[in-house]
Amino acid sequence: MSFEMIKTDQVDRVAIVTLNRPEVLNALNLQLVREVDEFVTEAEQDDSIGIIVITGAGDRAFSAGADIHENRENNDEERAAGAATRAEYTWHLAVSSKPVIGAINGLCYGGGTVMATSLDFLMGS
Repeated sequence: MSFEMIKTDQVDRVAIVTLNRPEVLNALNLQLVREVDEFVTEAEQDDSIGIIVITGAGDRAFSAGADIHENRENNDEERAAGAATRAEYTWHLAVSSKPVIGAINGLCYGGGTVMATSLDFLMGS
């Protein structure tokens, strides 16, 4: 699968997902969280993947949290749907059949912290 907001790679049995919006400190817009969720679903079905590692692009932040600019542009109904999507993907991360490690590289605020606390193990730098 091709993604726009995340980068994916595999080294041996380790799938590496990189949140790829360093220009906005890897802020979590809805497209990015949907792509993470989709990738985790694919990884769970792939026997060549034993573990998933999630990290952030750049050297400043794992994630600054939800994309407030996207939220500001949405109406109440869209914001509610976005909140539901975020709840579903963090739940999916928490109950994934594959272990998920957070390689927390820099700032980790708001929704980034919610994502991180949904993972099985965290390593920070």
